[in-house]
Amino acid sequence: MPNKLVPPVDDDSRTTGVRSYQDLARKILEETAAASAAADQRLPSERTLADMFGVSRTAVREAIIALEVQGLVEVRLGSGIYLQPSGAGGASGLSRLPAFDVPTGPGPLETLRARVLVEAEIAVAAASERRDADLDRMLDALATMRLQLADKDAYDAADRRFHLAIAEATGNRVLQHMVEAMWDNARQDPRWDKIEQHFHSEQLREASLKDHQAIFAAIVERQPAQARQAMQQHLGRVISQFSQAWY
Repeated sequence: MPNKLVPPVDDDSRTTGVRSYQDLARKILEETAAASAAADQRLPSERTLADMFGVSRTAVREAIIALEVQGLVEVRLGSGIYLQPSGAGGASGLSRLPAFDVPTGPGPLETLRARVLVEAEIAVAAASERRDADLDRMLDALATMRLQLADKDAYDAADRRFHLAIAEATGNRVLQHMVEAMWDNARQDPRWDKIEQHFHSEQLREASLKDHQAIFAAIVERQPAQARQAMQQHLGRVISQFSQAWY
């Protein structure tokens, strides 16, 4: 039975010729250049682009963020996606495509979906294996998050400590390294910064704090199933927030 707590991918792009969001971003750029698109022209909607290329809307989201990082498009919330001067093909069309070079690692949404799978099971193990010292570390991180709701950087640092404390509670160093890598690699990527600019808010932090408290309560009570569910709900909330329509 599908897990209803994890927002599903709406299509499976693996069955098409578009093998990655980088390929898709290039194809979107090629299509606009081939049509001699003018700078500041609005591109088709996210849903239309997904239909055009036979991919998921998640793949389109990753591709548009990659183009935006390069300054080739501008996303205007409530309005649409607009081609920028450096991304316009002009009369020369494909022969004048701008350079396209973005990080080759997984995109933000891809990483978040991996975290749902991995960290939900880590929460299960933590609920069984945790010690009092682990709970102290989690509680300290939660207290900092509560105090720093208005300071995104301070909140994020405490958020990271909370998730690492859960991994540490398993007693498995491989799992600790996995959580650390997924967290840090995503946040060193300019695409993560860009998607947060659009969709991160203090309201999301407030909702996430409640999610973290539910995760902590399940671990305290040694309730593995509830810990899994609370972690899935938390990361699913972030995915849903980052996947909402731009316009």
